[in-house]
Amino acid sequence: MAQVVLSAVGQALGGPVGGWIGAQIGSAIDRTAINSLAPARQVGARLTGLQLTGSAQGDPVKQVYGRARVAGTIIWAARLKENRSTTRASKTSGKTESFSYSLSFAVGLCAGPIDGIGRIWADGQLLDQSVIAYRLYRGEETQTPDALIEAVEGTAPAYRGLAYLVFEDLDITQFGNRPPNLSVEVFRRPKGEYADLETLIEGVCLIPGAGEFIYATEPNAVLSGMTRASYETQHTGDGRTDFIVSLDQLQAQLPNVTTVNLVVSWFGTGLDAATCTIRPGVEVSDKITTPLVWSVDGVAREDAYVVSQIEGRPAYGGTPSDAVVIDAIRELKARGYSVNLIPFILMDCAGYPWRGRITSAADMTAGAATVVGAFMDGAWGFRRFVKHCASLGAAAGGVDGIVLGSELRGLTTLRSATNTYPMVSALRVLAAEVRAILPETQIGYGADWSEYCGHQPADGTGHVSFHLDPLWADTNIDFVGIDWYAPLTDWRDGGDHLDRALATSIYDDAYLRGRITAGEGFDWYYASEADRVAQMRSTISDGAYGEPWIYRPKDIVSWWSNAHYDRPNGVRSASATAWVPQSKPIRFIEIGCGAIDKGPNAPNLFLDPKSSESAVPPFSSGARDDRAQRAYLGAYMQHYAAHNPVSTVYGGPMLEGMAVWCWDARPYPYFPQRDDVWGDTANWRTGHWLNGRVGVGEARNLIADIAAQAGVTALDLDEVTGAIDGYVIEQPMTAADALSPVLSYLGLSVAERGEGLKLIGSAHGVGTALLAGDLAYNDQNPVMARRDLVVPPASLTLRCYDVDRDYQLLAVTVRGDEAGASQASVDLPLVLSAAQAMDYAGYSLRAVQSVNQSLTLDVDPLRLLELETGDGVAFGSANYRLSHVDQGETPTVTLEPAPETRRSVSADPSAAGSVSAVVAGSIMTGFRLLELPCFGTDEANARPVLVPSADPWAGADVYAGTSAASLRLRGRVVEAASVGRVLAALPVQRAHYLHEGAVLDIYLEGTAPVSRSLEEVLAGENCLCVQADNGEWEIVQYLTATVLGVDQYRLSGLIRGQWGTEQALLAGMGAGAEVVRLPPGFVRAEMALEELGLSRLWRTGRTGSGGAAMGALDVTVTWTGLALRPRAPVFGRMSTDTVSWLRSPRYGGDSWEAEPPLCEDYELYRVQVWDGDDLVREVEVSTPEWLYAERAADFPSGFGADARVEIAQKSQVWGYGSLLSMGLV
Repeated sequence: MAQVVLSAVGQALGGPVGGWIGAQIGSAIDRTAINSLAPARQVGARLTGLQLTGSAQGDPVKQVYGRARVAGTIIWAARLKENRSTTRASKTSGKTESFSYSLSFAVGLCAGPIDGIGRIWADGQLLDQSVIAYRLYRGEETQTPDALIEAVEGTAPAYRGLAYLVFEDLDITQFGNRPPNLSVEVFRRPKGEYADLETLIEGVCLIPGAGEFIYATEPNAVLSGMTRASYETQHTGDGRTDFIVSLDQLQAQLPNVTTVNLVVSWFGTGLDAATCTIRPGVEVSDKITTPLVWSVDGVAREDAYVVSQIEGRPAYGGTPSDAVVIDAIRELKARGYSVNLIPFILMDCAGYPWRGRITSAADMTAGAATVVGAFMDGAWGFRRFVKHCASLGAAAGGVDGIVLGSELRGLTTLRSATNTYPMVSALRVLAAEVRAILPETQIGYGADWSEYCGHQPADGTGHVSFHLDPLWADTNIDFVGIDWYAPLTDWRDGGDHLDRALATSIYDDAYLRGRITAGEGFDWYYASEADRVAQMRSTISDGAYGEPWIYRPKDIVSWWSNAHYDRPNGVRSASATAWVPQSKPIRFIEIGCGAIDKGPNAPNLFLDPKSSESAVPPFSSGARDDRAQRAYLGAYMQHYAAHNPVSTVYGGPMLEGMAVWCWDARPYPYFPQRDDVWGDTANWRTGHWLNGRVGVGEARNLIADIAAQAGVTALDLDEVTGAIDGYVIEQPMTAADALSPVLSYLGLSVAERGEGLKLIGSAHGVGTALLAGDLAYNDQNPVMARRDLVVPPASLTLRCYDVDRDYQLLAVTVRGDEAGASQASVDLPLVLSAAQAMDYAGYSLRAVQSVNQSLTLDVDPLRLLELETGDGVAFGSANYRLSHVDQGETPTVTLEPAPETRRSVSADPSAAGSVSAVVAGSIMTGFRLLELPCFGTDEANARPVLVPSADPWAGADVYAGTSAASLRLRGRVVEAASVGRVLAALPVQRAHYLHEGAVLDIYLEGTAPVSRSLEEVLAGENCLCVQADNGEWEIVQYLTATVLGVDQYRLSGLIRGQWGTEQALLAGMGAGAEVVRLPPGFVRAEMALEELGLSRLWRTGRTGSGGAAMGALDVTVTWTGLALRPRAPVFGRMSTDTVSWLRSPRYGGDSWEAEPPLCEDYELYRVQVWDGDDLVREVEVSTPEWLYAERAADFPSGFGADARVEIAQKSQVWGYGSLLSMGLV
C-alpha cells in the first residue's frame, strides 16, 4: 500500500493549524502561514487530476479515506473475445458478417476493506451499471479468489486486502475495441477506536414522501408527444433508478442501519380541522407516464387533487403512487431492513405551515368532538389516509411497524371538556382498525417532543393532563413514538455566555452528551424571548408535589419510569392515569438536527423559503455547519448506548430505536445539485439531510490510522472534531506529509504532552494569562520580533477535488482586506465542496495576514514550568497561542496571535456546486416495423425497415427472436426517423399524379420537412410514409412544406401512391394516421425468408447496450413480407377479345431502355372476369395478355355496367399480388 514512513528528525513550527513535531514525527510543516503561502505552496500529496487506468506492476496501492474517485489499475485480463454474427437475407443471398469484441479483466482500486462503490466512469462517461456484469471484492482479509480468474488461469490470488472489480465479458466495441479508462467512486470510512456517526446510526427516515414515483424500483418516463420522453425516476445516468442508487448509498455509507421509516404523504388543505381534508395529490393532472401510471386509493391522475404551485412549479411532489409504495416496501425488506410506514401530512395551504397547527376554535366546547369527527371521518378524512397506508403495507406482504400519523399536537390537545380529548379517543379507535388490517404489525403514534408528555394549557389554571396516556396504554398500541427535536444547547458567539463555562466549543462531545439530561427543558426554561437574549433562566421545579419531571420534556426516563397523575386546576389527582410505568418502549420516530450554525440550540427549526415555519436556531448566523449536525447526532447515539434503562415489565430497553431524519430517496449529489428537477434543493444546504454528509472520514480515526502506520499511537485526540469528505494517499510519503492537509483543513496544532502528542483545535481557548510579574525582567518591555516571513499575499487560490462535480479539480480564489498585488496558490489534496473550499481558503488567508508578527518574551523559569507548547494565553489586551518554548539559559516563549475558531463553512451557496451534466438515457418510445416496397435493385430490400423512436436520440440497436433468450441483433440504427400524425383526413386521389392544389397537414417530431423543386422530388426526394386505414403504408411525395406552428406543417404539391403503394392509397387516410419521414440512412432488418409470417419478439435499446439498458422497448410483431407482394399490373387495355397489360416490377423498373425485370421465379398471372359480385371466369396465363375466347358464352347479351376484369401477378413466395381492375366494354 501507499506506505506512510517517518523521517528521523523534525522540529515544531507551531501555529494555529499545527504541525507534527519532534523526531518521532519528522519534518513539520508550518501550516499556520503555510510557509507564508509564498507562491505555489503544496500541502501534502500532489493534486493529480483525473488519472487513466494503468497496468504497471509495482504501483503503490492507494489508501482512500471517506469518498473519492479512484483510477483503477488493471491487475488481470483474459484474452480478447471475438463475437461473430452472421446473417443471410435469403437462401440465395450472400452472408453478412459483423464482429464485436468483449474482454474480461480485473481492476484494482485501493486498500480495503472498503464500504462500497458508487458511480463508475468509463472514458470519462458514466457507465450504465444495469447492463454490465461485474463483481466487487471489498478488500477483506478473508476474501477468496474470483471464480472466473481461477477458471482462466487455473490458480489465482485472492488479492486479500485489496479492493478490486472483476468485469466479465465487457463489450468494448463502444470504447474502440480496447479496455476503457475506468475510474470508480469509492467509499471507505477509516476504522478505529473512536465511534463514528456512520456506525452509530441504526435507523433512518426515508423521505421525501412526496413525488409520484419517487420510490420507484424500475424506470418510469414522462412522455411528451410521440417520441419525446424523459425519466422522472432516473437522474444519475448509470442505469439505476434514483431510489435504488440511494438505497445502495445508504447500505454503503450507513452499514449498521437496520430500520427504515418510509414516509408517505397526503396533503392537508387547511388549518381548520372542521374543513381540512387529507387527500392524495398529483403535480399536474395531464401528465402521461410509462410504464407506471399514477393511482392512489382508486383515484386516477385526472381525478386527483392537484398541489398548488409556486412561481410556476409544484409546491410539492405528488403522493407516491400505490404500486410504487408497495414495490419500495418489498425492496427494503429484500435488503433486510425492518420497515415502518409513516403516514405524513404535508400542508398545502397558505404559508405551507406545520401539520401540528391543525386545530379548531371549538376548544373546551362540545363542538370539539364534532370537529374531530369531521377531520377523521369525512370523505377525505384522516382515517381514510391511515387505513389506506395500512392496506399498502398488507399488500406488500406486511410491514414491521406503522404510526397513526405524527405531530398532530393541535388536534390531540383539543378538548370538549376539561379533561376530555376527542382526538385521543379517535386515535384509539383508529388503532383497532389498523390492527385488523395488520394484525402482526407494531402500531404507535408519533407525538411531537412537546406533546408526548402531557398537556399544560397556558390558561393560568395550572392544569396538567397526561392527555395521551389513554392512547399509550391502549392494548393496540405497541410503542410510544416521539419525534424528538428538543433543544440541546444554548450556545452563543464569543466567550461571554453561560454555556462557555461548560465547553470551549459547541462541538464538544462531553458537553453535548451532558446536555441531554440537563439544560433547557430539563433544569430551566426561558419565560420570554427577552429572557433568552439576556440568559435569564427560570428553574424548573415543583414545590407542591416534588415531581419537577412533569414539567421537563427532556426528562424521558422519569416520564417513562413513573406513574402519572393529572392535575386538574393544579391539584394532583388521587389516582394515576392508565399508564403503567415502564410498560412500553419508546421509539424516536424522528430525531435530527439541521446542518446549520448552532443547530443544536433548536434542532426542530429549518430554513424553507416557502414555509411560514422557516427559521434559524437562536443566535445562529444561518451558515451551513455539517459538524454541528454530526456532533448532535453522535452525542445522542452514544448517550443512549450507555444510558438506556431496562424495563422491569417487558425486559427490554426504554428507548427501542432512533430513526434519524432524514435520508432522501433522491441520491447525492444529483440531489441537491439538480435544481432543474427538484424544487427544494436549496433547503439541503442547512437542512436535516444525511445524504452527502455521511460516508466521510471521521477525523479522529483518520488521523489515528495514518499515525499508527508510522508507529505513533500515543495521541490525545479529544479536541479533534469533524470529518473529511475524502482523501486519497496515492504515493509513499512521510506521516507529516500525509497528515498535513488533514490537520491544516481541520485547524489543528500539535504539541508534546508527556510521552505523547496532543492535537489542539482552534477553539482551544485561553487557559492562562501572562502578567507583568511573570516576566523575568519586570522593568523591561517584551521583545517584539518580526518573523522572517514574506509580505502576506492579498489573495489566495486554493485547488482541491470537487465533491459536487465528479471529483474534478476545483479552484477557488479569495481576497483579503489588505491592499496589495501579491497572490498565493495552495494545493490541498482533499475532497471538498466549493463552499468548504472557499471557507478554508478565506480562513487560511486571514491566518496568514494576521500571523506576521510574534512576541518573544523572557519568562520567569518557575512560571515557564507551567506552560506548554500549544497553550492559549492572554497577554496585554490580546490572545495568543504559545508556539515555542526555549528552556535555555534565558528562558523565552514565542507567542503568535490566536487563530480564529473554525465554525462552519461559508453561508454562501456553492457557486461551483453542480453535478456535471448527465446525458439523459435514450428512452425508446416506439418501434415500427415498416413494410415498404423495394427501393433500388437488390432483392434484400424486401426486408422491413426498422423505425425505433426516441428523443433524445442516442442511436438504437434492434434485436429480434422467438423469445428474450434467443434475441440477436437485426440492425443498428444511427439516424432517427421523424415521426408524427396526420392532422386532417385526406381523400383518395389519383396515384402518381401531381396534385398541385392538394394539402396534407401533419404533426411531425424530429427533422423538419423542407421544400424541394419538382426535379428533386421526381429524383426521389421528400418522401413521407403515411399509414393507411388498412394498416399498409402509402408513400406520399410533396413539393412544398410550410410551418403552421410548433411541430406542425402543411405539405402541398402532393404525388400519391408512390413506389407501388396504390393499395394503401385506395384504403384511405384518416385524421390521426401515423406518418414517418425516413432518414437517408434508414436501415432494413436482417431477416431470412424463413421468418415470414412468424411472430417475433423485437427489442430496441440504445446503441451498445446489448438491448438490456433502461429505456429498452419490447414489442411483438410479425413480418408479413408485404414488399414481396407483386405490384398491380399497369396499362391494361382490351382490344376486341384480347386483354393485355404490362407487368410492374417490385424493383428495377425505372429504366426506359431495358425490359423491366421479372422479379419473380417465373411469370404467371391470374385473370378473373366478374359480373358485379359474381365470378364468371378465372384463368392463369404466363404472358401479359389473354385472349378472351369465351366472351360470347359468358356474356351473350354483351358486357353490363358491372362487368370487369381483375389481373394479379403471382409470386412463389407471396401468392397473388395487387390487382389491376378495369371495366369490360
